Amino acid sequence: MSSAVGQAPALLRYRAFLGAVFAPGVHVTYGVLWVCAYEAAAVMTAGGVWRPSVGSLVRAMTIIVVLLHLRLADERMDESYDRIHNPDRPLITGLVSVLELRRAGWVTAALAIVVNIPLAPWSAVAVALLVGYTELVTRLTLHSPRLRDRALLYIVVAYPVQLLIGVYLYTSVTGAEVVQPGIRPALLIIVFAAAFLHFEFARKTVRDPDPGGRTYSATVLGVTGSGVLTLGWALLACALLAAITEPWHMSVPAHLPYVALVFPVAGAFSYLSGREQTWPASLAMLYLIVLDAALVISGWLG
Repeated sequence: MSSAVGQAPALLRYRAFLGAVFAPGVHVTYGVLWVCAYEAAAVMTAGGVWRPSVGSLVRAMTIIVVLLHLRLADERMDESYDRIHNPDRPLITGLVSVLELRRAGWVTAALAIVVNIPLAPWSAVAVALLVGYTELVTRLTLHSPRLRDRALLYIVVAYPVQLLIGVYLYTSVTGAEVVQPGIRPALLIIVFAAAFLHFEFARKTVRDPDPGGRTYSATVLGVTGSGVLTLGWALLACALLAAITEPWHMSVPAHLPYVALVFPVAGAFSYLSGREQTWPASLAMLYLIVLDAALVISGWLG
C-alpha cells in the first residue's frame, strides 16, 4: 500500500477497514436477532410474552460491539496466515496497523463494559471476562500461529468466547429482571452455541479438503464425519430448545422455530449425497436467521 494511503486520517482508514471486514448489514442484523431471540426464548420458558425494551437496545448494541471486538482480534491472529494466503487484507496492505487494531479493541471493550453497568452490573463483569478470554486466545495464537491451523483444537480453545456471550445475555436478562434466574434460561446458552456451531462447521466442511486447509473435513472427522456433525449441531440446538420450552404445551407459534430445520436437512442431503462439493453456506445462514426470527415471533405472539 502506498504511504499516502497509510498516512490517511485514522477515521477514514478505520471506516475503510470496517467496510472490508465488518459488513454492518450482516453483523447488526445478526446481533439484533441474536439478542431478541434469546430474550424471547427466555420469556417463553417462563410462560410470558416478549416485548423489546431499552435493555434490549443495550444488549443489542453490546453484542454488535463485541462482534466488532472479536473481528479486530481475528485480524491480529490471522496476520501471519494472511501474509501468505490473503495479501489483500487490511492489516497486510497497511490500511491499519497492529497498534491501531489494539487501540480500537480497547475502545470496543471499554464501551461494551461501561454501557452495561447501569443495566445489570454482573453483565458488565461477564463482558469483562469475555474480553479477557479473547485476549488470552489472541496471545496464545500469536505465540503459536499453528494453533489456528488445527481446526478442532482451535475451536475447543476459542469457542468459550461464544459461550461467554451467552453468559452475558443470561446475566443481563436476569439482572434486569426480564426473567428470573434458573436452569431453563441458562440452558438457552447451549442452544444458541450449538446453533452457531452448525454455521461454523458448515462453512468449513468440504468434500475435497486441502490437507493444510483450515477445514473440519481435513481433520480426523473426515469428509463424512464433518458433514454429519454439522447436521448434528443444528439438531442438538432444536432438540434442546424443545426440551427447555416444551412447545407441545404452548400455542401454535411456539412451533415455528423448528421450521428452520429444513435448511440443515437440505444442506446435509446436498453435501452427503455428493451433489455439492461444499456444505451450502447460504442454507446454514438461513438456518440461523429463520431460527432466531421464528423465536422472536413466537415470543411476541406468546
